[in-house]
Amino acid sequence: MRHTWIGVAMLVALSVARPTHAAPAVGSWTNGGMIGAGTGAFYGTAGFPGLNIGYLRGLSDTLDAGGRFSFQYGGEGSTSAPALGLKLAGDLKLKLDLNLPYGTITVRALPGIGLYFPQGFSIFLLQVPVEAALGFLVMPNLLAHVSLQVPFAVAFWSGLGVSFSSMQLPFLFGGGVELKIDQALSVTGQLHMGPYVGIFFGGPNATSFGLDAQIGVTYRLPS
Repeated sequence: MRHTWIGVAMLVALSVARPTHAAPAVGSWTNGGMIGAGTGAFYGTAGFPGLNIGYLRGLSDTLDAGGRFSFQYGGEGSTSAPALGLKLAGDLKLKLDLNLPYGTITVRALPGIGLYFPQGFSIFLLQVPVEAALGFLVMPNLLAHVSLQVPFAVAFWSGLGVSFSSMQLPFLFGGGVELKIDQALSVTGQLHMGPYVGIFFGGPNATSFGLDAQIGVTYRLPS
């Protein structure tokens, strides 16, 4: 009996002394996934066509909400029409419950306004960009996604003694990744490209090459 108790005591001591390593949580993503209920996160990205700073909070496991401020130096992403501008938008993301075995579908919308200042003109922009993404785990700390971005907007032009309006309807295809460094910090990257269609009311239409290429960081606040 004495030897039995000694053996039990040794097992308990070893189990207490052994370091534990918690597996990275699957939730709390910003790039192709959801933040998670009760979690808030700040994120920033840089690239073409601009710089973005935003905040998201998980209102539930299927709905995130927040806002984004952008400084644009490449216009709306048309490589043939760069321009300086500012944008302010809401940020809403919804996870669709489709019970997919290997991924998660999210739909994101960023309704807001923008101001651009190409040479000789000022542009007021009403925008409703939308994105549909399929996110899937590559490793416990690496999430990838493929997605379609449609940054729809209506623009009101004024300058050089004239006023007119136009509509942008790009279709940008691509994807990205998010790598968790730890439970608070992660790095992100994504690339989308495709046709950028500009429709000028009362005038000719124009199609150019559209590009959205961003790298960034996300910092999750303690719950």
